[in-house]
Amino acid sequence: MSLFQTEIANWLQIKPLDEEGVYHLTFTDHHIGNVWIRSIHGGVSASTVELCAEAETRKLLEANQDTLVTTSTIDYLRITKDTDIYARATIVRKSRRLSIVDVVCWQDDEQVPVARGTVTLKVG
Repeated sequence: MSLFQTEIANWLQIKPLDEEGVYHLTFTDHHIGNVWIRSIHGGVSASTVELCAEAETRKLLEANQDTLVTTSTIDYLRITKDTDIYARATIVRKSRRLSIVDVVCWQDDEQVPVARGTVTLKVG
């Protein structure tokens, strides 16, 4: 099963784009964390970072290998709006048993990120 056919990916409504390493989260009202300012919940941003890192790592794996997120560090840089989120995942290091991925999330302009994160995944 593809990572983007899982329940969490369906709930997040996240899909890969044609551009290498770029993903798109379609905004829906259930992503709202603060109803007064209509800001996307931080958990949605963090889940997007982790899912994109995992998807980018899985592109390099053999069919019998799987991934497990071991650590993730998320930096919330700006308040999100009630619009779509885009994410760019870049593999920093990939070894036989470990992958380290940086992910940057933005809404309107890639040069103005709303969140970023570094995710370490166990490969096995």
